Amino acid sequence: MIARHNQLPWPVWPYQLFLTILFFGPPAAALFIATGLPIMTDLGWLARDLLTLYVCPTPAKSYQLFAAPMAVCTRCWGATIGLWGGWFVVQHLQQGAHMPRWFRWHWSLRLLTAALPFSLWWFEIAFWPSASYELLLANGAVAGLSAGLFFCSLWPGLIRRRA
Repeated sequence: MIARHNQLPWPVWPYQLFLTILFFGPPAAALFIATGLPIMTDLGWLARDLLTLYVCPTPAKSYQLFAAPMAVCTRCWGATIGLWGGWFVVQHLQQGAHMPRWFRWHWSLRLLTAALPFSLWWFEIAFWPSASYELLLANGAVAGLSAGLFFCSLWPGLIRRRA
């Protein structure tokens, strides 16, 4: 267990802002593309090109909004839903009597266990390229949930430690 002495809590709003941008950014890029306006369309394509080049493993499997592709694939967008799920799970758990033992594990063990669902991404990409969009969304949400729980466990002051 990591000793946390005199560590001031971080504000929560940057984490929530990050999650909000991750959630609304990909559909916003599709809506920008769909407008057909020169600058807006270019910004939407720029966001999609950057995210598909550096983040998203299967950009061809994106949801379409008004015949324009979202900036990331269905799996990646599912991961943002899972990240929000992790946030809400932590908020709900803290209202109960105690947090699960997993939150007291060393950060490296939490990272290892939180990374396990991401192996399903590799398996699905390598061996089931024709998987449905619903499966991709669920696959991403499970991995995002585990990552969200991990990030919440690291955010100073987010998990209230009981004496």
